[in-house]
Amino acid sequence: MHKPLKALLATSAILFAACTTPTGSSTPTGGTTASNQASVAPTTAPVDITNTTYNPDPGTKGGQVLIGDWQEANQFNPFYAGQVSEANVASAAFASLTIATNDYKYAPDLADSIPTTANGGVKVPGDNGDKMTVTWKLKADEKWSDGTPLTCDDFEATRVWIMDPANTGLAGGTTGWEDLSKIECPDATTSVWHFKNIYEAYITLGTPLSKAFLGKHTVADMVKGAGFRAEEVKNLPVSGAFKFDSVTPGQELVMVRNDNYKGFKLNKVANLDKIKFHWYGDADAMIAGFAAGEVDFATDLQDSDIPKLEQQGLHANISAAPALLYEFLRPNWADGSKEDATTGVGGCSKNPAVQDRGKGCPMSDPAMRQAVAYAIDKNEINTKLLGGNAQVANTNISPQAWYYSDQPPASFAPDKAKAALDAAGWKDTDGDGVREKNGVKAKIELCTTTRQVRQDTLALIVNWLKDVGIEGVPNPVAPADIFVEFNDGTKDTACGLSHSNFDLAEHAFSQSLDPIGNYTSYHSSQFEPKGSNDAQVSDPDIDKSLETVKNSVDFGVIKDAMATFQKIYVEKTIEIPLYYRKNVDLVGSKLGNYFSNPTLAGPTWNVFDWYLKG
Repeated sequence: MHKPLKALLATSAILFAACTTPTGSSTPTGGTTASNQASVAPTTAPVDITNTTYNPDPGTKGGQVLIGDWQEANQFNPFYAGQVSEANVASAAFASLTIATNDYKYAPDLADSIPTTANGGVKVPGDNGDKMTVTWKLKADEKWSDGTPLTCDDFEATRVWIMDPANTGLAGGTTGWEDLSKIECPDATTSVWHFKNIYEAYITLGTPLSKAFLGKHTVADMVKGAGFRAEEVKNLPVSGAFKFDSVTPGQELVMVRNDNYKGFKLNKVANLDKIKFHWYGDADAMIAGFAAGEVDFATDLQDSDIPKLEQQGLHANISAAPALLYEFLRPNWADGSKEDATTGVGGCSKNPAVQDRGKGCPMSDPAMRQAVAYAIDKNEINTKLLGGNAQVANTNISPQAWYYSDQPPASFAPDKAKAALDAAGWKDTDGDGVREKNGVKAKIELCTTTRQVRQDTLALIVNWLKDVGIEGVPNPVAPADIFVEFNDGTKDTACGLSHSNFDLAEHAFSQSLDPIGNYTSYHSSQFEPKGSNDAQVSDPDIDKSLETVKNSVDFGVIKDAMATFQKIYVEKTIEIPLYYRKNVDLVGSKLGNYFSNPTLAGPTWNVFDWYLKG
């Protein structure tokens, strides 16, 4: 799962004034430790992360590129989107004030420059009683794909739409937007953002929707998909390089060039006439399709696929690059006592296969979460299933992120798992090998997608859990179920994360370059439908560290707060990170200007510069 998307693609201006260069390595780890990374040394030396070295070829005009993906994109509203495939579509269709580049840098996109405290575009404290005032200047003559002007008014209309109480299920919640009092528009290209609270990641709020389009639908109808349905998107005004042409559910999405958008580097419209997304539904089928020449590009593969790709003679086509992406086990903290009967949020697995355990939610017990972490051998997952190609993870933050803080390596320690369960009162009282406590069996649903490597991972985990007295019941489901958007799912959607219908789920998550993404995922105020804290994590120390991040523009304070967060993340077993993933794609020899991007922007981040080689 990757959410939110465009809402978290950029970082705050404080980083432009003072930032450290990442020192983490993407080299796979070995041995018995989970991480060999050295701590990132603090520094006060300023580093300009706007000085991107991105340098595409001019390319040639015309043609189309066929993109293969094994997950189908179903949600075309970038503020509700949650899957990797939907992120890729959003990057092609929607532009933002800034763009995250392939080298962990930022460049102005719809904006003509990036406001900072250094250049006077950001004032703390702000004007006229503001806690912070940010002034953006848009590029001249910006237009939507339908030819109407793209102006400051569109950003204010987007703010009002987001903050409407009827707007539920937003992937990024209202974080940041709720700190804005208004967006003032002195003229069409000047946008003055008035903040009633300091918001560290103000740059992440830069994706607009058309004011005219928003005026055609009620918020209640848009929550249900109005304007973004498959049969409607052809009429959707977009700000990015490609606009929607046709959607054939279960098969393909066709997008055509938006002649009103120009790329940030070459300042010209997209080279390609058209791009087509072909949905395979299965990664192996997609790989076979690429090998057969059905598509020019295939995306969203994993480290575990690399040996198989090499065996098929696709060495020259493999792109495997470090990313802000990790695979992990997500325990559901909810104990069921505050479950909403209508939405299901606040409960745990409703899978009939585990209902004979008794009434309760085993993963809500901190001892159970700690025991699961001790019971799992991450290094064996890496060596046995991934060919040793991955770097074992010990926190949710990639070593490439500026706010990464190394933590003590996790250990595979079944005896410690048993001791933790014993101390918490989980005992095997009837001799069946499964512990119980207060009438609840230690029987948990293990949710994941249908990817074979994940099913193989859960097969290993089932055996490890059995050894310490926990019964695991694997349940691989379609991505559309496990990652169902809140507005589309119900409390009975199989393994639906957004409705709390899970005990322990294996999936992937992309962190943003800005630490604010952790606020929406782990702060106790961000439960669905307000935010994306699907695991119902609630801890005062976590809240305190993330509030410090959100409400500060001091780089040192932010970095220290994130170090505290990561320490708590490990000590309190917020999650069980397994390994850092790479972005693995298959790139055809005729595709020009492909540059892998480590952020949520995905491989289509620079689709406007793609071209077909002669």
